[in-house]
Amino acid sequence: MSAPLLSQLLQRMTEFEHALLAEFPAQELALPTSDPRYELSAAAVLVALEHALAVRAAAQVGAMNSAAAVLRMQYEGLLRAAWLLFAANPAQVEKLAMPLSLAAEKGAKNLPGNLGMLAEIEKIAPPGLFAPLAQFNQFSRHALNSFVHVGIHPLARVRTGFPAELAETVLRFSAGLMHLAYRLLATLTGSQELMGRVTQLHSAFSDCLPVHKQPNS
Repeated sequence: MSAPLLSQLLQRMTEFEHALLAEFPAQELALPTSDPRYELSAAAVLVALEHALAVRAAAQVGAMNSAAAVLRMQYEGLLRAAWLLFAANPAQVEKLAMPLSLAAEKGAKNLPGNLGMLAEIEKIAPPGLFAPLAQFNQFSRHALNSFVHVGIHPLARVRTGFPAELAETVLRFSAGLMHLAYRLLATLTGSQELMGRVTQLHSAFSDCLPVHKQPNS
């Protein structure tokens, strides 16, 4: 991907986020309840969205190895948010809602990891949420783990360069996860109308979202 095309993709991602943000005009997210489950899920979504911003910032300065590592973190923030809302039991929610302390930190270590959360989400979450999370886990999470831990992938990219196609894929996946995060935020508000508007926004920004190839294409 040439520098102008990369810049164009980043611009469209920024415009996409501005359009999504415009659907949430209030200064604070209006949750229908003060249940810690909802508050923690919203907090995890906001962390994922912070990571989405960091992915773009890294790409803008040519730090694509860092962008790939943060993409993994963006996914995990969204996965945690979905798990908290749909699958975590009351005891697990309570552990994550505790004030920070050494005891709270030790208790949180017993919570499910990525695969455990994904398996629990599958049983109860809407297919439209579970399917993209499962697909990302199947095709992308393990390779991105290499970027987080400075494994074979980033070492090879430093020596041979970061392929333009891979850079584009990282950014498109980040945009897709960002859209999913805002859809989850809309779900947290309980507004069907808002959920519909946020979901439909993807059609106006398909040029910066993951490309879904048809079979045998």
